[in-house]
Amino acid sequence: MTIIMGQDSTPEVTPIVNATAIQDYGGTEALVVQSSNTDGEGEIIPLVDVFVDDPNNPDSAATSTPKWRDLPFAILFWVHLAVMIWLGVAVAPKGYELFDVNVFGEIEKAMQKSDDVTEEDIQHFKGFVDQAAAYLQVYPTRIGLYCALPLCFLAFVFGLVGTSAVLKPCPRTMVYSCLVSTIAWTCIVLLGSAISTGSIGLYFMTGISLVAVGYYVRLAWKMVPFAAVNLKLALEGIGRNCGIFMVAFFFAEIGFLWVVYWFYVMIGTSSYENNKCQAEHPDQNFDMDSDDYSDVCDPPLAVVIFFLLSLYWTGAIFMNTMQVSVAGVMATWCFDKSDADNCCSPAIGGSLFRSLTYSFGSICLGSLFEAIVAVLRYLIDSARAQREQDSDRGACGTILLCIVDCLAELLEELLKSFNRWAYVYVGLYGTSYIESGKRVIELFTSRGFTAIITDNLVGYVLGFASFAIGMVTAFAGWLIQHWAGSDETGHSYIFGPLPVPGVWASLIGFLVGLWVSSVMMNVLKGAVNTLIVCWADSPAAMQAQHPKLTAELSETYQDVFDMLGVPTAAFGEPMSPAVPV
Repeated sequence: MTIIMGQDSTPEVTPIVNATAIQDYGGTEALVVQSSNTDGEGEIIPLVDVFVDDPNNPDSAATSTPKWRDLPFAILFWVHLAVMIWLGVAVAPKGYELFDVNVFGEIEKAMQKSDDVTEEDIQHFKGFVDQAAAYLQVYPTRIGLYCALPLCFLAFVFGLVGTSAVLKPCPRTMVYSCLVSTIAWTCIVLLGSAISTGSIGLYFMTGISLVAVGYYVRLAWKMVPFAAVNLKLALEGIGRNCGIFMVAFFFAEIGFLWVVYWFYVMIGTSSYENNKCQAEHPDQNFDMDSDDYSDVCDPPLAVVIFFLLSLYWTGAIFMNTMQVSVAGVMATWCFDKSDADNCCSPAIGGSLFRSLTYSFGSICLGSLFEAIVAVLRYLIDSARAQREQDSDRGACGTILLCIVDCLAELLEELLKSFNRWAYVYVGLYGTSYIESGKRVIELFTSRGFTAIITDNLVGYVLGFASFAIGMVTAFAGWLIQHWAGSDETGHSYIFGPLPVPGVWASLIGFLVGLWVSSVMMNVLKGAVNTLIVCWADSPAAMQAQHPKLTAELSETYQDVFDMLGVPTAAFGEPMSPAVPV
């Protein structure tokens, strides 16, 4: 028996699981999941197709054809990327030819002009420059090869061991522990702030905050079993398809390289255009420290916005493509485990292919919204910083900018949360971004607090896991430095003459462990969100593939809503007992 996640052909789709039944197809039993949606012309388009390969009917195994979604935004992104590549190839190199990169030489000239700097100080500075040049020729390579690279591998191993040997066997204990520790730390911070200031108003606000925290704990405590089971199933699904971690690391690395390339293009292009403009206006004063500085060669606002949009948009696309790929892999495991049952399963390649082709336009559209809000926040922050330097600033303008900044920050957080769930639907059904957004609204209308609290509780656990992996990797860094020993000069073999090399090794280990584990935990968080959506849309299909696991989820689901006093009918009928297949 095979279960296939189909893709709809129109934006107007609503997944509905109507019933399950065991039917006989020529002597072969099959679990049939009636899941359908209707397009504008009345054609029934399957979202989840469950069929049996029937030798007497070769046409029985048919799947729906995926569609290109939000294609104009994908084209817009590729046009923008082509412009950035052209700038990096044709314009930026010219700028670096005109750009004086002898920073130390400029500093030395400035020191010679200063009356407070002696010749001895200049000689000390030259000695420092020579030592720095000699250090950079040897030790950065050793730090990368003998410290950072092994620590990346160790952090990945620690992450796999931690999730499989600690989180997976006892998810409920971990969720309870992380919830208690997080809330306790929040209360300590609130009380400490109130006591340190001694303000009556702050005491009052702290009391209100503690009441709100207590109410949240009371509600979240009852949701812990449900969140723990979701985490357990997500760990099982991703553990079966651990190759998706490599995809996540690939996109993370590409994102880092993009930031480096963006700075290269931005600096080189700015240098070229600035020198060209100054040559065209020889009568202007371009000394920024003078009172008659001319801003005729300052970059236009449109150029600044273009470069900022390029930075934020492309970075968001890399991260969101990874999220859509995770959603596709997890959905395949939920509905067709035979295609998602090993490290390099077909589900990984298929999900990545759909993310980079059919669904790429939807990813670009949602990421563009994120980038626009991020650029807006940057411009607001710049305006606030400039206003703080203005001695004639008024209180009304400062307050207005503060309010706008708070609203923009709130909008940014809401959009990130919204997109996180919208991309789950993009990965599951291949719907457009707008249609996926409608489904997110439907999800939160029917199961809003369930999804939010489960997401928060799992976030506590994964955040604690990231911190723990960072600490373990920091200790591993200290061990590597200790085992490496010293070179012939008596200095650390890896870090050279740097003081306290063990501290530097531990710091690098912590940062590397935190980065590696954060990438892994984001994959798991996306898997949990996908599991919630799959359970909400097609519980019977999940039951067909994972009867034992979903039986535990069904029981926990029923128990949680009984404790909350909420009718389960308001959130979808509970599943019937698992049917073995």
